[in-house]
Amino acid sequence: MVHALEEIHRLLKPTGVLIDIHPVSESSPVEIHQKGEIDLAGHLSVRQWCIDFEQADTALAEIVRRGLFAVEREVVFDSLNYYGSAAEMRTSLKESIDKYAREAQSAGEDVPHVEALAARAEELMRAAGSGAELIVREPTHMSRLRPA
Repeated sequence: MVHALEEIHRLLKPTGVLIDIHPVSESSPVEIHQKGEIDLAGHLSVRQWCIDFEQADTALAEIVRRGLFAVEREVVFDSLNYYGSAAEMRTSLKESIDKYAREAQSAGEDVPHVEALAARAEELMRAAGSGAELIVREPTHMSRLRPA
């Protein structure tokens, strides 16, 4: 990752800006919203995602430490992913969850239990009735960096 950022530094015009946006290494709450009420279905966390996000943070810190870029501004915010149903959430996340599940199994790690989370979310969606929204709240980090 540091190599890619070094290459960006080399290619970026002196007046250019690097905008980095990536999730924070935390689990993402899965919420059911209905008429101002919020029910928590659980938290979505895939260990490998967290490792990837931590590596992004480390790479950014390294290029700033080496003086290639200076941080002009940074903020953490919640990126909201809306789904009409737990099935839609499951389908949307299936490819990336399956990829990391295969990697986790081959490394002897626990596999994420998205099915249980989706079942709980579906149960809460049914109980909430029509008009309920399923939202995955993903903490996200954004930085604006200038070449130093």
